[in-house]
Formats: sequence, C-alpha cells, structure tokens
Amino acid sequence: MCTKITGFDLKIFVSTGARTAEYKKVLANEIKAQSLNYTVIEDLSNTNDINAIIYSDDSDISDFSIFSDKTVIFSIFAGVEKTLLNKTIRQPLVRLIDAEMTECMAEWCVAHVLRYHLDLDKFIKPEKKEWITCNKERLLANQVHIGILGLGTLGAATANKFKKLDFKVAGWSANEKRISGVNSLVGQSGLRKILSTSDYLILLLPLTERTKTIINSASLKFVKNGAVLINAGRGGLIEDNDLLKALDVGKISGCTLDVFNEEPLPQEHPFWLHEKVTVTPHISAPTRLKSSIKSILANISRIKEGLQPIGLVEKERFY
Repeated sequence: MCTKITGFDLKIFVSTGARTAEYKKVLANEIKAQSLNYTVIEDLSNTNDINAIIYSDDSDISDFSIFSDKTVIFSIFAGVEKTLLNKTIRQPLVRLIDAEMTECMAEWCVAHVLRYHLDLDKFIKPEKKEWITCNKERLLANQVHIGILGLGTLGAATANKFKKLDFKVAGWSANEKRISGVNSLVGQSGLRKILSTSDYLILLLPLTERTKTIINSASLKFVKNGAVLINAGRGGLIEDNDLLKALDVGKISGCTLDVFNEEPLPQEHPFWLHEKVTVTPHISAPTRLKSSIKSILANISRIKEGLQPIGLVEKERFY
C-alpha cells in the first residue's frame, strides 16, 4: 500500500528522457484543465518535497536514494522489468495502466491475426504481377481458436476483442480469470492444453522468472502443428533459436514479433530475413501522451484519497 500523499500543494517531478519537455507541457495543461493544486517541479534542489515522479527508463535519474521513501514513482510504461533492475528504487512503483494503450494493444493483436486468417500478405504483396484467384474456402472466425498467454489488463481486453469477432478464445494465466466467453486455463496442464488447441498463440505475459523463455523446445512440442505465434509481451518469453527451428520445420507456420531480447533488433539477427517472420519495432501499444498523463493524475488522486493506485508493482513478481 502506498503512503497517503498529503499536503495542499502536491509536487510532481517529470523525468521521461527525450520526451520530458512534452510530458511537462501536457502535464501542466492537464493540471490547469482539472483545476488541481499541483506544482510541476523544475529541478532537484529539494528532493524531499517531491511527492511523485513521472519516469521512463531513459531518464537522467539513476539514484533514487536522494528521494523520500514516500515519493511515488509513476512509470510511463506498462512493463517495468528494466526499471526494477535499479536497486536504488525503494519507493512505491506504479506501472502504467491506460485505457487507450490497452485498446491499441488489442487492435494490434486483432490486426495481425486477421492478416494470417485472411491470407492478406499473399494478395497485398504478390511475388509477381498475377491475378491470383482463391478457390479454397477459408475457415470462419467461429471455427478458429485463439489462445492468449496472459490474461491481465491487456490480455483480457484482447480476448474481448476476439470474442466480439466470434473467434473461439481461451486464455492462460497464473490465476484463473473470469471473463465471459473465454476459457480460462491455469497450471502446466492448462498450458499444454492451450498450446495444443490454439490456431493462433498470442503472448501478452509479463517477463518473470516463471515466464522467461516459456516458448522453448520443450513447450513447442505441444503446439498445434501449423499454429501462428504472435508476441507483443516481452522478447524474453521466447527462446529465439528454438522458435527458428520450429519455423524451419513447419511446426510454427508463421509469426509476428513486436518485442525482442535485444532492442533494437540487431541487423544480423535471422528474424529480419526469415520468410515466415514479421518484425515490428515495438509498436503494438505505444504510450499515448495525453491519456497516460490523465491516468497518472487519476492514480495520484486515488492515493490522496487513501486508495491503492491501479498498477502498483509487486517488486518480487516484477509486475
């Protein structure tokens, strides 16, 4: 539980790397629009007075011991694994949970499944100028199984998008979730079931000790032959070489990857040129400036009211 923020004039420091000026401007405008008695601090001359820090991993701040234990750190990202590598952070850390970013993720996942489902690449970028006819009847959405690994905020929203399109949807997570129309699976038996029955596997898990390289040679043996893999969670969820082998033998018929073990993805990485791989540069759910500021201010209000902020990180779990 975060310490309740007290004081009539709440002080916020912004340190979001290259976008600090943008964030400060939008924050100041939103504070004015909401008639809030908050001050945007311009320097670190008196760190003990700072109640909240809006932060990104490319910030100039590396030593958080200069701040009070009562200061609350608000990340502008949904994932905080990199942030937690900084061992000077002892303050409460809140990851970004934002409705617009969540919607972006769900739309991106649906778009890439539909690419494969409708075989769009074949017709949009034909190898030669040829009028290609298609006599094969494709499956309808209600005949296709979507498996989502990770049913948190992003996974649940994505599952609901697919349900609205009439796909058959299952999800796997650490704890059973109740989402209308979604088959919720847990444990090793649940993991094997979702791997073996899904036509499309979508990874939206956080990166933890439990989920690291969850897609590897052992788990790939259970995957349905010809399944498509889509990763918008974390690069570390996949053992790259094992995935490449599965692609080469046709176990996985195609994949779209938005996150990688190393970013930017090195030019020499085989994913770039593999005919069955689509690479996108971590664009599935970019932070949206204005909506993220609104979400952070709403969380600050929750703390002022004595409530737990949405997205408070359990540091030992990395999310």
